[in-house]
Amino acid sequence: MISNNDFVLINFVGRIKSSGRIFDLTDKDVANKEGIKQEGINFGPVLVIPDSNYVLKAVGQSLLNKNIGDKYTLEVKAEDAFGKFDPKLVKTFGLGTFRESGVSPSVGDVLMLDNKLATVLSVSGGRVMVSFNNPLAGKDLVYEIEIVKIIQDLKERCAAIFGHYVGKNPESVAVEENKVTLRSKDELKQYTTDAIVSDINKYISKDYKVEIARA
Repeated sequence: MISNNDFVLINFVGRIKSSGRIFDLTDKDVANKEGIKQEGINFGPVLVIPDSNYVLKAVGQSLLNKNIGDKYTLEVKAEDAFGKFDPKLVKTFGLGTFRESGVSPSVGDVLMLDNKLATVLSVSGGRVMVSFNNPLAGKDLVYEIEIVKIIQDLKERCAAIFGHYVGKNPESVAVEENKVTLRSKDELKQYTTDAIVSDINKYISKDYKVEIARA
């Protein structure tokens, strides 16, 4: 049975309960069936460590005491998902603010305003109403989850943490005594490197010296 610090690979489909609309998924076949655009999306099982914040806490904790191959449906209330909708985070801007930047806003667009993501709620009379709430705030969610694998191999665990932050596996992983070396063709941002190193030390062993080098 799965425990808090296990490295678990899952497939899932996340839907908004009220509409059934998919907001996230890992299965390419489901994406094809639902007609979801797939540009730039890496499909495949994702890493969940129940004790981490890699996914919603409710999703991670739902894995506890389950087994490989289990399939189940999980309902998550808004307050346990992306929080309640806060009316104070709804703002109105003049349309000129957007046109100066060459943007023609439409309802549903997600834009960067004041260095924050905002969702366009309405465009009318030269005014644009936007929400700085998470687009899923105030919505109850439903997850269809399948437990695919529990990762036991040390190198696979290190690669999985790397993949969580980078979106793809490293070119190679080497473990020698108390040193872990991951090689990547891409130059990673320092905050990405720091997060990978921190999580390997936190979830695998604090005694490892972790190096991320160019392949």
